[in-house]
Amino acid sequence: MRAIRDTIGIALLAASLLGCRGSLNTSGKDGSAPTGACATLGACECMATSDRCAARTEACWCPSECNPNIACICGGGRFLGCEDKAVVAACASELAAVQDKCAGQIPDISYLCNDAVDPNCVSSCLANLKNTGLCSEVDCRFCQLCDCAPPPTTSPFATCIASCSGSQPARL
Repeated sequence: MRAIRDTIGIALLAASLLGCRGSLNTSGKDGSAPTGACATLGACECMATSDRCAARTEACWCPSECNPNIACICGGGRFLGCEDKAVVAACASELAAVQDKCAGQIPDISYLCNDAVDPNCVSSCLANLKNTGLCSEVDCRFCQLCDCAPPPTTSPFATCIASCSGSQPARL
């Protein structure tokens, strides 16, 4: 009797694994790592493909929705999207070059690549500023934590950033 019960148990276990296609990992719909363009992935799928994708988030977003074992110091931020790491790296590289060019002359604009709806567009704006723009184009309207009256005219850099659909500074 016990041999029959053991055989049935093994058969049920095998059927369960076949139903999961041999994997108990539920990262993708079929248990595999998600595939496809990073921009099409949700928060948890983006985190599961961290080798090629990077999450764009607001400050204090906590990925505990993907793994309840993750503890965060703060929360409340939102997941904004998923980007190819190469796009994120290109934007960060252009940002670093602008910050080097304008050292001490501009407010902190490190948020531009992270908050961007289109990091490629922001990267292009930063490249234009680095190559042909003036540091004065990054005026106080880009400052997130200061109080100032923005200049009456719009700079080419501010216009470019505003065209990046949703990535403009709060003051633009």
